[in-house]
Amino acid sequence: MSSRSGTPGDPAPGRPGYRAEPSCDPGRIRVFPAPVPTELRALGDDVRAAHWPVRLAFRSSRTALLDTLCRWQTLRVLAYVHLLAARPGDGRLPVDLRVVPGPEAVGDPGLPELLARLEQAAAGLPADLLDAVVCDVGGLLAGHPFAASVLAAGLTADSRPGDQDEAVSRAVVLTGYWYEVPGLRGALALAWSANLFVRSWLEWSRRFVYGDPAGGIGITSDPRPPRPAASALPEWAAPLLDRVERGPGQGGGPGR
Repeated sequence: MSSRSGTPGDPAPGRPGYRAEPSCDPGRIRVFPAPVPTELRALGDDVRAAHWPVRLAFRSSRTALLDTLCRWQTLRVLAYVHLLAARPGDGRLPVDLRVVPGPEAVGDPGLPELLARLEQAAAGLPADLLDAVVCDVGGLLAGHPFAASVLAAGLTADSRPGDQDEAVSRAVVLTGYWYEVPGLRGALALAWSANLFVRSWLEWSRRFVYGDPAGGIGITSDPRPPRPAASALPEWAAPLLDRVERGPGQGGGPGR
């Protein structure tokens, strides 16, 4: 699927933050980010941070808490991608993005409204960007031999732990949940993939201007893994998958 229009090297109308073009893998796209404004780039590290649990517990309340944290973090990062792609986006989004997910924050009575705003922005992303995030999830879920280690290391590093002990605890807990609660893998992989996508986007935007042939294949692996089955992902991912299935030009919400 391609969102490319206009002359070669131009971003798609309404999406000045990037352009996309077909890859050599039929049905897939390559994403080329534009340079990111300083004030927007400053959010890039903060938005990947979350206060992941530091104690392992398998009570249903604790696994539900981790699922909520994964949902919050995934939607938060994808809402940030909305800002990267749309330029400018909803003026309230930067405020929402600065609220860091954590066990204590989950009890805030304003969380449902916050998640609803983040979901609106995330589900309004262009389908090609959401497809890239979901496909990277598929790669992690498809029997990757080091999936738990890759996920725990990535989310822990992005979480900006306060000290070494906290970093070790978060990595151990995330690894433990991956192995012991398979039903959480889809949620964990979505949070990891969203963080990875933003990290890659910002790195490419530092090194290349979109359309520069030196940009190579863009910011996603090519060919990408297939999308995972909907049954492998949490129920809260349904609006994101629906957006991917509808493809480009089928509505889209804020910034479209």
